[in-house]
Amino acid sequence: MFLRLPLVLAGLLLALHTSAQTTLLRGAVLDGQTNAPVPFASVGVPRQALGTVADAEGRFQFRVSDSVAARAPRVLVSCVGYQTADLPLSALQAATAVVRLAPLARQLAAVTVRAGKQRVQTFGRMAGSTFMTSRLYTEPGLVSDELAKEQGTIVPLAADCHLRDFNLLVAFNRFRSVTFRLNLYSVKNNLPDQPLLTQDVRFTVQQPRGWVKVDLEPYQLYLRGHREVAVTVQWLHSEAAEGQAKAFGIAAVPQPGHSILTRDKSQAQWQETKPGYLSLYLTADVYRPAKTDQAAQPAPADYVLPDSLRYLQQLQGPVLAELDNPEHYGSNATTGHTVAVSGGQLYYERYGQGTPLLLLHGNGQSIAAFQKQISELARHFEVIAVDTRAHGRSPDHTTAPLTYDLFAEDVHQLLDSLHLPQVDVLGWSDGGNTALKLALAYPARIRRLAVMGANLFPTAEAIEPDFLALLRRQLREAEQHPEAGQPHRARLIRLLLQEPQLSFQAMAAVKVPVLVMAGEKDLVLEKHTRALARSLPQGQLRIFPGATHYAPQEVPGPFNEAVLTFLRRP
Repeated sequence: MFLRLPLVLAGLLLALHTSAQTTLLRGAVLDGQTNAPVPFASVGVPRQALGTVADAEGRFQFRVSDSVAARAPRVLVSCVGYQTADLPLSALQAATAVVRLAPLARQLAAVTVRAGKQRVQTFGRMAGSTFMTSRLYTEPGLVSDELAKEQGTIVPLAADCHLRDFNLLVAFNRFRSVTFRLNLYSVKNNLPDQPLLTQDVRFTVQQPRGWVKVDLEPYQLYLRGHREVAVTVQWLHSEAAEGQAKAFGIAAVPQPGHSILTRDKSQAQWQETKPGYLSLYLTADVYRPAKTDQAAQPAPADYVLPDSLRYLQQLQGPVLAELDNPEHYGSNATTGHTVAVSGGQLYYERYGQGTPLLLLHGNGQSIAAFQKQISELARHFEVIAVDTRAHGRSPDHTTAPLTYDLFAEDVHQLLDSLHLPQVDVLGWSDGGNTALKLALAYPARIRRLAVMGANLFPTAEAIEPDFLALLRRQLREAEQHPEAGQPHRARLIRLLLQEPQLSFQAMAAVKVPVLVMAGEKDLVLEKHTRALARSLPQGQLRIFPGATHYAPQEVPGPFNEAVLTFLRRP
C-alpha cells in the first residue's frame, strides 16, 4: 500500500503521554480584515508531520511532544487566499490564542479569451480501472488524526488554459461524507512548489465509489506558462458511517515515469511513490498562443493523449495487488496453487463448483483484474483463475520472446495437470488472444469461449493507431531505461506490437460457440471486433455502450450477465 498505517504501538504510547511530555497547541484562525472565522485553515510544524486542520469555525488543537517543541519552536498557519502566518509555538499554548491571517491580493494570471482560438482538452488520467488503489485514509482501530493529509500527482498541462472541471475516481469510500480541498502547485524538482490558487476550492464526497466531478467554472481559474502542475486533494473533514470501517481510497495505476505524492500534514515534506499515477484529471479550454506571444511556451509533445488513449496507460508495468480486495484474489493462500510449465510456473486459484471455467487476464494484469467477476461466476462454475507466465505470481525463467502460442501451451499443460478434458474459457485482451490460440491448437479442450477486447493482428486496421504509437514509444523507453522491478516490461510491449498473427479465414476452424465482446470505446476498433464475430461459425457479438477496453471493471453488472447468459445456454 502507499501510505503507512499508524502503528498500534505508537498510538498507545501517544495515548499514555502525560501533560509533562506533550504540549497542547490550540487556537482560532480569523480573517485579519473582517475577524470572521477562516474555515479549514492548515496548521503545521515546519518540515514535520505534525499539525491539523481547523474546523468550520476556524478552531483547532493538536499536541506535539516537548522534544519536538524544543527542536522546532515555530508553527505555520495557512489557508488558500491568505498570507501564511509564522508564529512561535508558545503563542498557541494559551486557551484564547487567536491567529489572524492577512488576505492575499495576488490573482492568477489573466487570459484574454480569443474567439475561435480555443479547444477543450483533458489533462491527467481518465482510466476507469482500479487495478491498484492509493489509500488516502485508513484507520484500522485507533483514533488517528488524518486531517491535513494531502495526496496528488503531477499532471502535464497546456501553456495557456482556463480550467473547467476537476475529476477524481474514488475506488472505495466507507465514510458518510468526506470534505477535501483541491490544491494546484507549480512544480520544482518533480515536487509541488508554490500554490497557484487564491480561492479555496472545497468539495464533499458522499458516494461509495466512482467518479467525482468538481465544477471549476465559478472560480474563473486561468493558468498560463505552466507546462505541468501538481494536482492534490487535502483531507479537511469527515463523518463516519455507523458500523463501517473508516477507509477511503483513490484509484491509481503503476504508471512508469509518474509518482504519487503524499504528505501527512500541511508542512511535512513530500514523499514520492514510484511508479504511480492517481486517477484524476482536469478539463480545460486551451488557447493557442499568438505568433508574437513569446510568454506562452508550447506544451510538451505528450501533454495530452487522444480520447482513445486516456484510459490505456495502465497496460504497461506490473499490476499491484488490489488494496480494496477483501477476498484477496490473486494472493489467496487457501486456494492458490502452482504447476510447473516449461521454463517457469503457473500460479492459479480455484473457486466454486460445476463446469470448469478458465479465466485468462490481459497484458500486465493478474488474477486480481477479475475481482469483480470471480465471486459471481463461482456461484455457477468451478472458476480457475490463472496468472499468465511473466505476470502476477507466475515466474518466467526464459528470455525468448513471449508469444500467445507459448501462453496457450502453458494453459494446455495446466489442463493436463488438473486432469480437465474440457473447459469453458473467459479471456480478456491478451487472455482472449490466448484463448483463440488454444481453441485452434486444441479444439477438443474448449466447450464454450468468451473473449473481451481480443484482436487477430496488431495493425492500424485492428488497433487504435495512437495506441500503437504509444506502445512503440514505451518500448523505446523500456529498452533504453530498464526498471529493476519490471524485468519483463519490454517483452510484454513487444508481444502487443508483434502478435497475434491470425486471419479471419483461420477463425473458420473454431467450431465452438464464441461470444465476442468489446467496449464501445475499446482500443480494439469496433469494425475489427464485428468482423471477428462474423468470421466465427458460431460467433456472437456484444458491445458495451460507453465502456472501454476495461468493461469488466467499468460495467461489471452487464458484463457478468452477458458472460453467464452465454455460458449457461444449452
